[in-house]
Amino acid sequence: MHTKLVLLLSMVAISVQRAMVAGDPIRGAVFSDESCRTTGVLVFYRIKLVTSWSKKLFPKHYPEFRPPPHWSMTFGQTHNNSFQLFHLKHPASVPVASFAETGQAAYLEESLSLQQDLLFDEFRLPKIRKGKGESEATFFVDGTHSSVSFVTKIIPSPDWFVGVDSFNLCSRGRWLEKVTIPLHPLDAGTSSGLTFTSPKWPTNPRGLVERITARYPLHFASSFFYPEIKHLPPIAHVTFTKIKEYNNHNNVHKKVKKLKYKQRTKLLKKINRQSSSADAVVFNSAGNEILSDKDCRVSAWSAWSPCSKTCGLGKRNRTRNVLQRHRLGGVECPSLVETQWCGSARQCSEIDSYFRW
Repeated sequence: MHTKLVLLLSMVAISVQRAMVAGDPIRGAVFSDESCRTTGVLVFYRIKLVTSWSKKLFPKHYPEFRPPPHWSMTFGQTHNNSFQLFHLKHPASVPVASFAETGQAAYLEESLSLQQDLLFDEFRLPKIRKGKGESEATFFVDGTHSSVSFVTKIIPSPDWFVGVDSFNLCSRGRWLEKVTIPLHPLDAGTSSGLTFTSPKWPTNPRGLVERITARYPLHFASSFFYPEIKHLPPIAHVTFTKIKEYNNHNNVHKKVKKLKYKQRTKLLKKINRQSSSADAVVFNSAGNEILSDKDCRVSAWSAWSPCSKTCGLGKRNRTRNVLQRHRLGGVECPSLVETQWCGSARQCSEIDSYFRW
């Protein structure tokens, strides 16, 4: 009996060894990180961003007006291990810095369209119009492009954003079914403002991408400075959910890859056409050109009007016109009127009583 048991265990051990050499998955076997790559499947995921920026959680300097708290569109991509959208403790790239300051993705799109060999899929989540809200989208990954990255600007803010850098959806050889990641505010290191509504003072030289905490920046004026607590609560969460896997035998992988190549080629052609166009310059609220045909288009600013007062403090205005209203999914029109204080006591004559009390 003992001899038969030994023979049986030996046969099982040989079978397990042969199966592992052949790459067959075995229940209870330890998977390597390469297992996702050897399955040869295309995986479809959903991304859901839930924001929790509220006056209750973050009461300090909570912006009530002009503009109220909201979030830009989310811009993301799936990619291989050679690509990096941003990285903590490293300088932000110029396109990422531009997005962190303005919330506009045109420059970032142009930059990424030149790196299509490293990217696989791109996705966008709609703007969240309030501090608390949610938005979602879908994307594809495969064995050689299993990482996902994205950025979302906090509005208003100097250069603050939330995002994920190179999160690998293949863990221990298996595609993650569902995972939720807490998100904390990040500083792009390009603007020196400390509050949500600070003017954009350029940081010179540029700093590094840093996580904003209850004690960083270490300044009482910082909008996230809460020395009485140890950790800030997450300002948002992102959830990745696997929807479906597609096998290569139905050519889905090739079709999607071809589709993404066509989309990026189309984007490059569009950028080239607009860069060579001699039409009227189109600006957004940050003073940058708008590339999307869905965005609002406005003319350049007019000249400033004469000051309303020849003696003392007055006002002057300048205006611009709407050339094209925004369509669904596009950027809304910015302000069409801008006002400045003007005037001076030096313009008053001796007989004026403006400064007599």
